Amino acid sequence: MRKIVAGFAISLDGYIEGPQGEYDWIIMDQEFDFTGHLKKFDTFLFGRKSYEKFRRAGNPSFPGITNYVISNSLDSVDKTFILAKGDPKKTIEKIREQKGKDIAVYGGANLLSSLLDLDLIDEIQMTIIPVMLGSGKPMVATLRKRAHLTLIEVKKFGSGAVQLIYQVKHK
Repeated sequence: MRKIVAGFAISLDGYIEGPQGEYDWIIMDQEFDFTGHLKKFDTFLFGRKSYEKFRRAGNPSFPGITNYVISNSLDSVDKTFILAKGDPKKTIEKIREQKGKDIAVYGGANLLSSLLDLDLIDEIQMTIIPVMLGSGKPMVATLRKRAHLTLIEVKKFGSGAVQLIYQVKHK
């Protein structure tokens, strides 16, 4: 079965966005092989807010990637995205059962919280950027239950960023 991986750049004080929704603090470290990293995935899961921000920024969909928007409040999405309405657990389990590469959670905090509560996240990859924002959007919104993790790997980059990779413990 395909693995669902949530990957986030996060400030040292736990935020994925600055207080005005900005991302300008995120370092694109030359040592991090972003292209190689993307090759592990053929499916992205977007929450409604992340999808809307992504489209407002004028970003095209990624070639070779199937993009799902998990939302019960939207009625339609751009033609390069698939709107997944209804029970998110059933929807994502069906996606997971399809043949293919691993699935990446593209965003955001509400989607991550929901998927953790539904025991659908297998791995969390956090790249901690050496900056403290003081406020902003935390990595997870409110969780109904704790998520316990096991550290798998630590990578240090010349920029001072550190990537932590955790496996989510399922009960």
